[in-house]
Amino acid sequence: MKKIMLLTLILVLSTLLLADSVAMLSASKGKVELERARKSVKFKNGELLMNRDVLRTGPESFAAYKYVDASSMIKMFSNSVVTINASQEGTSLSKRVNVNKGSVLTQVKKGTGAFTVQTPTTVASVKGTEFLTKVSDEGLSTFIVTDGEVEVRVLATDEVKSVPKGSTATVNQDGVVEVRESTYEDTSEIEKAELESSRVKEINNIRIPMLDSNGKLKYIDITY
Repeated sequence: MKKIMLLTLILVLSTLLLADSVAMLSASKGKVELERARKSVKFKNGELLMNRDVLRTGPESFAAYKYVDASSMIKMFSNSVVTINASQEGTSLSKRVNVNKGSVLTQVKKGTGAFTVQTPTTVASVKGTEFLTKVSDEGLSTFIVTDGEVEVRVLATDEVKSVPKGSTATVNQDGVVEVRESTYEDTSEIEKAELESSRVKEINNIRIPMLDSNGKLKYIDITY
């Protein structure tokens, strides 16, 4: 069984490289929509995701995806809209998540390339951390850092503030950033449950050697 799973994994990785995909949909529940080039795409768990794909979750729905370099996991809660972005920079994959609406949990490993989360008003840069990004219907942004540290920059003013573990940053309509200690009410019960579940799950890693289009040896790290 393990050999079959490993062969399946290798085939999936080969497909990822050939298709120039940047992520894989690992979970979905309820009403989840995938849009590619402004067209709706039928999908199932395990679907390969492309640069600029848009994911939408409806009421009481959930979706999660992993980038192909196994560096990060993105989890979308109800009524959220995310655009997936990634590009190769040297030997690393530079990743950006555009959160247009809703609540999104980001979990990033250290030392795995540039990673940013962008909202309509801000850009958050991370180097290995766990945090929630919330964008209200009015476009106001909130960042709740549960591990590591996040640097928040306001697009309109270029104001930059660092948000450490255990802190929440809110950005008002004037672009002013307020950083305070996080409270119990900052996260919903569903968000709390997902955060707790992430901490107790066993993490496994596998590294598989592959040849790129130029015949050079490269490695793909997968966390499962």
